Amino acid sequence: MKRYDVDRLAEAKYRGCVEQIVARLKGLPGDVWSQFAACIQCGEPAVSEEIGQQLRQACQEVIGTCSPPDLELLWLGSDALWKRKDEGPGSRTDWESGVLKELQERVRYAAGEGGLADERNGPAVAQPEQNFRFEADDLVFLSRLAWRLGTLTAQPGLAPKDAAAVRRVVAALKRLPQLTPGLDVQIEVSHGMGGEGFRESYCYGIKVDPQRIELSSSGTQGDPAVESNSFTLESLQWYANGQAQHQGNRDIWMERLAYALGRKYSVKVTDGPGDKGTETV
Repeated sequence: MKRYDVDRLAEAKYRGCVEQIVARLKGLPGDVWSQFAACIQCGEPAVSEEIGQQLRQACQEVIGTCSPPDLELLWLGSDALWKRKDEGPGSRTDWESGVLKELQERVRYAAGEGGLADERNGPAVAQPEQNFRFEADDLVFLSRLAWRLGTLTAQPGLAPKDAAAVRRVVAALKRLPQLTPGLDVQIEVSHGMGGEGFRESYCYGIKVDPQRIELSSSGTQGDPAVESNSFTLESLQWYANGQAQHQGNRDIWMERLAYALGRKYSVKVTDGPGDKGTETV
């Protein structure tokens, strides 16, 4: 089975699981789901211990209903796939651990997405003359990117206007192949490592405007005291004229982005051609 087929099936399975978990949380006494969603949408760094336990339990209950093939599929669609140290997990316990973490993140994103309704540039409109073209695997890949970017809006300190811009990008990516006219946002995620003698820094860019959707990654390496080496890694572009140009492996690009988001990183959001952008660490 091709990778995009696995991603497509895993995404469909995750959507069903998240819907079940949200339904379970909404059915709990004490208005648990509303409290949870309000906390995430306000950018709180953590939910209460009680709500966290209820979220974990709801996820575990849904995982418990999964057959071994379904659980393995979910694991293949999780970040645990990128973080494995060998060929893969060897038991149901290992699968459940990776899927549990992934489901908790996706439910958090679903809670944060509740604030999207008024930020989607109004109702869907007819597609303009531009003719972006996407293969089936393109749409699966961009859908995975959408939910991952949604986690940025929960970062403490992210300005409300920047969170709103990220949400518009998320909504636009999820709406594909239908387009969102007027959107012009660039998101840059950066992280670094190393010490005084040698340092590496990497930047992952997401640019969505009327003419293109562009994903890129670049970096620098070297001694901070002298000129560092700069290089380009991946460059993935879809153009309004129907053309596409891809350099590098997009699964690796996603893996690099996931790695950065799992560590200390900064985010710069530029909303519109006149915006100089603001950086949040």
